[in-house]
Amino acid sequence: MAKRTTSKPASPAASAPSCAYDLKQIREIVGLMAENNLTYFHSEQKDAKLELRRGSDLESVKELLKCMPVASAAPVSMSAPAAPALAAVPAASIAAPAAGSDPVGPTINSPMVGTFYRCAAPGEKSFANIGDIVDENSNVCIIEAMKVMNEIKAEARGTIARVLVEDGKPVQYGQPLFELKA
Repeated sequence: MAKRTTSKPASPAASAPSCAYDLKQIREIVGLMAENNLTYFHSEQKDAKLELRRGSDLESVKELLKCMPVASAAPVSMSAPAAPALAAVPAASIAAPAAGSDPVGPTINSPMVGTFYRCAAPGEKSFANIGDIVDENSNVCIIEAMKVMNEIKAEARGTIARVLVEDGKPVQYGQPLFELKA
């Protein structure tokens, strides 16, 4: 989701507002955001304001969708100043995941935002696999947050039925990581 706004020209004699950010600069900023895993960028200059967001900011998307009819959740052109832009994702998939991916049993949820890893190092054995029996003290994965590797415990008893997150992918607070069979 990205917002771009410009203010009115300082003098009425000016025919069109000048924009402090050209498309090349915006693309460079977006590239740097992706390269450094940043989700928010904000910059203000005397004649312009630039605000960029990337990733899954679910609360912002929900707020935006409240203001829009579901049928109009298509991408919005960046050419209009102050127009929010949504990624080309159908509103139905934002509001609820596909029925086949919904966990049916109890889940082990992420206690923090970070990057999900199934094993301690590449090539090593996974902490938890489908069919493994876990209890409250079983380590099931690692979540890297701010360069710190945090071992995550199951905090529940059961058998791992499904792994809901791909190894090396970012996770959000409260996101289900594993589905259990009780």
